[in-house]
Amino acid sequence: MAPVLPSLPPRPILTLEHVRLERVGRCLLSDLSLQLSSGDALILTGPNGTGKSSFLRLIAGLCPPASGTVELGSSIAWLGPDDALKPALTVEQNLRLFAPHDTEAIHEALNRLGIAALLDCPVRLLSLGQKRRVALSRLLLSDASLWLLDEPANALDADSLALLDAMFSTHRDRGGALIVASHIPLSIPDSHQLTFGASPSLSSVMTDTVPPRTTFPSPRRRHAFANHLRREFCLACQNRTDHLAALLFLILCSSLFPLALGPAPALLQQTGPGVLWVCTLLACLLPLERLYEADAEDGSLDILQITLHPALIALGKMLMHWLSSCFPVILATPLLALLFQIPFSALPVLLAGLTLGSLTLALTGGMTAAITLGARRNSLLLPILTLPLMTPSLIFGTLACASPKNPSCTANLSLLAALFLLALPGCPLVAGASLKAAQD
Repeated sequence: MAPVLPSLPPRPILTLEHVRLERVGRCLLSDLSLQLSSGDALILTGPNGTGKSSFLRLIAGLCPPASGTVELGSSIAWLGPDDALKPALTVEQNLRLFAPHDTEAIHEALNRLGIAALLDCPVRLLSLGQKRRVALSRLLLSDASLWLLDEPANALDADSLALLDAMFSTHRDRGGALIVASHIPLSIPDSHQLTFGASPSLSSVMTDTVPPRTTFPSPRRRHAFANHLRREFCLACQNRTDHLAALLFLILCSSLFPLALGPAPALLQQTGPGVLWVCTLLACLLPLERLYEADAEDGSLDILQITLHPALIALGKMLMHWLSSCFPVILATPLLALLFQIPFSALPVLLAGLTLGSLTLALTGGMTAAITLGARRNSLLLPILTLPLMTPSLIFGTLACASPKNPSCTANLSLLAALFLLALPGCPLVAGASLKAAQD
């Protein structure tokens, strides 16, 4: 008879050991150690500005501890003070942005919060309380066992608070855990309390023994980067007017030069490639201003950083910017080349150069957009920082078009490819570091 092995204790969902938390030079927590297991709940209390939100961001990995260790034994779901909703999208479209849920699952989650009738309603038409319930339904759709909630009861009425309490109870019964920061008293029995203030203290308000919980389901195995690309593609399809504006700018700006230079074929052929290069660069710069801002303003960037490395977030946005804004501009180039009477034999070199140059611009512009995120007048800083970095690509691109049948053309295109390969790993890394610094 085989020996019966002793069952191992379940792995803690969260373990903190001697954690010190500082923000802008001020100590919020000096030496905190705690452990959360299945079914536990931790309530964060204290006056405004004492570190409750910073503590949640610490657990989520959005800001590092000054010292100590934070060990997560499970995935997490985040609900910040902002709802991370896009006003132009419907409720269903918003809930599908971060994960490809089916309509039945979304309807069930909304029904538990009493807003199933709002499935096809644009978010801009919802009240503050309804938006908060839509954001809460995102937690129900996740497979995360640890929920981090910052003021989840904001704008909720009495009936919605009762639904919220039931939602918390069900999650804990399934083996999940909660960390909640709230100024509104919530009915969370058998919970612990961490009080922030002059001397943060951890106390237990558990009254009864917590019954055994069922095992929480494992997270869905879907590549986070593929999910991010799908999300960016959906948003790009919804923001078609921004990309159309870039294309119209290219057409109008390029059309002005033949009118100003006059009908001189030699002059038009000589200046045409340079004009198209400059107009293409300017057209591709237009949508970069809002590359990260919308997600930073509504809280979506925090959710993205929890599930994906910031450098990969930046790379996904750069690639989708090129596909949605730069690629249509390049497709319009052959038609615009007719205005400058550029020979057909020179078009392959022009298109190859513009493709490599626009890819480099998407990477470089995405990097500078991340660096200037949150800065005042970033719409002015963005072209000032980006255009000088694109000067080498502009020079090599126009030189390649000047002599398309010369061996130097291949050398110039090779230099353009080298600039792109240099920017491909470097720009997302710098952009990712900037995004993380901007959200700390």
